[in-house]
Amino acid sequence: MVNPIYKFWLSIRATFFWILFLPGILVCATLVSLAFFTPLWLRIGIVKIWIAYSLASLRITCGLNYSIEGTENIPEDGFIVMSKHSSTWETIAIQWFFRPMVWVVKRELTWIPFFGWALMAMNVIALNRGTGRKAVNQLIRESKHHMDQGRILALFPEGTRVLPMQSKPFKLGGAIVSQRTGYAVLPVAHNAGEFWPRHSWIKWPGTIRVVIGPPVEPEGKKPEAIIAEVGDWITRECEAISDTEQLKRIGVLPASSAE
Repeated sequence: MVNPIYKFWLSIRATFFWILFLPGILVCATLVSLAFFTPLWLRIGIVKIWIAYSLASLRITCGLNYSIEGTENIPEDGFIVMSKHSSTWETIAIQWFFRPMVWVVKRELTWIPFFGWALMAMNVIALNRGTGRKAVNQLIRESKHHMDQGRILALFPEGTRVLPMQSKPFKLGGAIVSQRTGYAVLPVAHNAGEFWPRHSWIKWPGTIRVVIGPPVEPEGKKPEAIIAEVGDWITRECEAISDTEQLKRIGVLPASSAE
């Protein structure tokens, strides 16, 4: 069981982080929105500065850092990143590890003042997910356009944040894009949800491990086979890099469980 005084101290540290982080979001979103008609490289530069600021704030206030493995697996050309989604952390940090990315978001997010405007300024792919095949065709068309220009498509195939040691079925959308466009899928595993849990104020000190896997080539494969290969690798790697002690601290494993 975690000492209550220690948890209180972590709460104080997290409060300092939020004091730094939330205004940073507002400033970044405002600057990117105002830069809507400027060259894309300038908007990307603003976002990169915000990411560096956010990760540094997290390290200084909460003692939370990261390590990355498998950068040699990153292809030279366009590709599709599919990442585990268990925390807010990866929505910030994953953009730091790759060339300019384009995100797939729910159309409703673009209606939020400042934040949504900033998303549109970054040329996100905004989908109305209730339109079925029309949304899939839009995803394929716009994804190919962006990847042909050298940008990277970023997806969380589970669709929502999932607790550590749990998983949801991986959705087929990204695999369909891969199969139809010929661009490979680059799987990414991490254990961020063990240190920045979903809906948690506290950010636990430690080192988040990020592992980039070998590209999954779509040639000769159906979307179901592509997503199965990606999902199997991410699930297996997440289990391998999981921090047992940290799982005990956040209550996912009982304190008496064996290593």
